[in-house]
Amino acid sequence: MPSREQRLDRLCVSLSRDSRVSELQLRVTDRADTFDYGSAAPGSRATHAIASSTKTFAAVLVLRKVAAGELTLQQPLVSILPRNDLTGLNRFGGVDRVDEITVRDVLAHTSGIPNYYAKKTLNPKSDIAAVTAADPGWRYDDTLEIARRMNALFAPHSGRAAYSFTNYQLVGRLIETVYGCSLAAALDRELLAPLGLRDTALLTPDTLELFDAASPLLYGTQSYRGARRLASLGAEGALISTTADTMRFLRALVDGEALDAGTLALATTDRLPLFPRVSYGVGVMALSLPRLITRLPRPGMLIGHAGMTGHMMFADPTSGLAVVGTTNQMAVPRLALRMLIGALRAAR
Repeated sequence: MPSREQRLDRLCVSLSRDSRVSELQLRVTDRADTFDYGSAAPGSRATHAIASSTKTFAAVLVLRKVAAGELTLQQPLVSILPRNDLTGLNRFGGVDRVDEITVRDVLAHTSGIPNYYAKKTLNPKSDIAAVTAADPGWRYDDTLEIARRMNALFAPHSGRAAYSFTNYQLVGRLIETVYGCSLAAALDRELLAPLGLRDTALLTPDTLELFDAASPLLYGTQSYRGARRLASLGAEGALISTTADTMRFLRALVDGEALDAGTLALATTDRLPLFPRVSYGVGVMALSLPRLITRLPRPGMLIGHAGMTGHMMFADPTSGLAVVGTTNQMAVPRLALRMLIGALRAAR
């Protein structure tokens, strides 16, 4: 019978044969440190864009302030950010909800604030490489203005959730306000340096070379050259990292190093449906997959996050099994899901 390593090797070879996969990378570990598997496509770069998996890093920074008693999740966001930033972002029912939006709302996508990024979607029939390379990116104020021109779906904390990148533009500014420094500096000082994540950094307009040094991204079969687009995302999804660093962060999250058990419970227990089989807590996705598919020892949930670059990081809190990987593919998310499920099955 093939070993776990051999089964995982076969999975990586199979996925890498798909022309839509760019520089596949995969890492699988267990809680007891008895198993640590890593694979990278031959000749691949060390780093890659982790996209929306950045949101969990950002949420941890805010949750640490909550744990320290310096913030509460129920605190009105207007008590921290300028009222002008929030005015008009949610006018559900003809009423400006500026005073109703809480810290938790933006972290958990329960604010009802429209998703400005819906106006930034790419036409798959266009020349993706040319369009994305020419895109100058956008500023924080631009994202808010776009959102103000869109319709809110519901009032804040009304029992519904809707994924909105605008929320994490506000989370990024919240972090800069409460930490008194740039988002990049806060991430480095509070998370990256303490956890030894030496190969992780925030892509910004001043560090575009990080994009060029990372694994190339594909949008379907086309090259994606949107360095400035990704740099505009900030806390939404601008981190560049490695599977080793992202696994280190994921293990620190689920094993109680990044957050204490009570604070992690705040992030994971009160969740709302967001996508099929995905519910969302405070900056953390919970993915429910049938036991028959994953072969995990018991039914449950995987916690972590996924990103539009084909990046995913998920761990099973029960067994301690954790999977981090990327396909570097932006238009075919099922490839990343196939990698995750295949890795879970092979590692059992």
